[in-house]
Amino acid sequence: MLDRVKGESGEIALRVGTSETPFGLINVGDAKALADHIEGVAKQDGLLLTVEDSDFSEASFDSVKDSSSPVNLLIGSKKFVEGWDCWRVSTLGLMHVGKSEGAQIIQLFGRGVRLKGYDWSLKRSGHSYAPSIPQYIEELETLNVFGVEADFMEKFRQFLADEGLPGNERRRVFTIPLNVTYNFGKKLQIIRPKRKTDDGKEYDFKKDAPVPNLGQLTEYLQLHPVISDWYPRIQSIQSKKKTESIKKDDVKLGDKHISLLDFDALYFELEQFKRERSWYNLNIDKAGIQKLLADKTWYTLFLPTALLEPTGFDDVAMLQQVAAELLKRFCDHYYNYCKRSFIEPRLELRELTPEDDNIPQEDFYKLIVDGDEEQVILAIEKLKKELEENKQSVLKAGELQACRFGMHMFQPLFHVRKGGKITILPVTLNESEFQFVIDLKEWSEANAEELEKDGVELFLLRNLSRGKGVGFFEAGNFHPDFILWMIIGGKQYVTFIEPHGLVHEGPESDKIQFYHRIKDIEKRFANPDVILNSFILSWTKYPQLRWGIPQEEMEANHVLFMTDDRDGYIDKMFDCLKGIVCSH
Repeated sequence: MLDRVKGESGEIALRVGTSETPFGLINVGDAKALADHIEGVAKQDGLLLTVEDSDFSEASFDSVKDSSSPVNLLIGSKKFVEGWDCWRVSTLGLMHVGKSEGAQIIQLFGRGVRLKGYDWSLKRSGHSYAPSIPQYIEELETLNVFGVEADFMEKFRQFLADEGLPGNERRRVFTIPLNVTYNFGKKLQIIRPKRKTDDGKEYDFKKDAPVPNLGQLTEYLQLHPVISDWYPRIQSIQSKKKTESIKKDDVKLGDKHISLLDFDALYFELEQFKRERSWYNLNIDKAGIQKLLADKTWYTLFLPTALLEPTGFDDVAMLQQVAAELLKRFCDHYYNYCKRSFIEPRLELRELTPEDDNIPQEDFYKLIVDGDEEQVILAIEKLKKELEENKQSVLKAGELQACRFGMHMFQPLFHVRKGGKITILPVTLNESEFQFVIDLKEWSEANAEELEKDGVELFLLRNLSRGKGVGFFEAGNFHPDFILWMIIGGKQYVTFIEPHGLVHEGPESDKIQFYHRIKDIEKRFANPDVILNSFILSWTKYPQLRWGIPQEEMEANHVLFMTDDRDGYIDKMFDCLKGIVCSH
């Protein structure tokens, strides 16, 4: 039965028998003409098809995207090419489409490519950080496309080829055993939020803390203002002119500047910023934004004074950008301050157990690659065979590398070359992280006799990213890449290690100064048998930093250089730790 909704909605509901619930919906420009045409064809061919006009049916196109919608079939013309978002699309059927539309075909495919993904990542499971992947989820996440007299698939393949993207082949998934050391032999201590007495779960800032409201200021936020320096960007825009060292103007946004701002645009931009970071418990409203901008104590803004005298729309747009960036920086600063204030008093030292979020619960790695990448598939198969045959502990095949390191609590560890075509779950290492593991492995093997003689035991663990690993809000929600335990004389020296580039950091950044602040955390725990330390292993070469600080001074501040000092930085790190051991 076809049930045309009267009015201008252009909708025809599809029902079966006496059911009042539609299973499908047609949405076209001229629904009445289509209904009349279908009715005429049905009579001509003797089909049992009823076409009726309804005064009571309501337009339902807007509700199709709701998960509770009973509509599972949607028919239309080019209605869905743009301006329509729906998470439910799993199959596209196209008729007489793709002969001349060009880029519109790509837009049409976009209707079905979208999905929410794990934790709103907007990614399919194979590319998300989901701790586990449900069986057959790949089939549900696959967009199926078929057509009648449509050459859209060839156009789509050509588009992918032109953009250097992989074809529309089904992915291959390879599994490699993930071996976890469950019996650590030592009661290794790790920093975690305390457990609640009512349900035994860890304190969670998003679930258990008071809701942060943007616009609230505290003495701490005023004493530690956000800093925004626009001079580098302005110099970049004016790069054709000769730039000289100049004194930067420290300015504030006055009432006349604030009156020019579009607060609706600021509000939606901050909401988008908040959503990208999954800060669902942060409350933002326009009143809070206005209150913040009226107060000038929470920021330091370096901007040429001349730009505060707008002479045209471009200047006003610049002020809008300045305000938006200040507010985003404050959001980040304020949110981490609230998180730190809530979590810090609830942190404790706790024994590391196999159930800890940093310990993978999977039995296998999944290596995922497009089915048409023949050379990559051969490389994976070669490396998998070598792992099974227990060949050398560091392996390489094409863009894929693997390392077996007995001191790490799970193995093997994998690295895929930057830009590689392999996705690895649940965890993989980037280039600097993998290099550190290799260097530490080689150092520990070369110094095995001395370590045994001194009674030193080492344990290493890859610290997972935000949400699962150990993070420090004292350092802007810093999650170091590795945790290294050095056990000696009944004491645990727990060292947080971050192999990372420093191009975007400065000598006063939270990460660089963390080696100081971690000692405050150590004092709060007041456990004489647990000593905390941290090191930054710079992937950026020393001459590239130009911080004006001697390399020896930076090394004394626990910043070591793993590229220029490849053969010596591990020695320096352990020499420093030995000095700390002697002082205890």
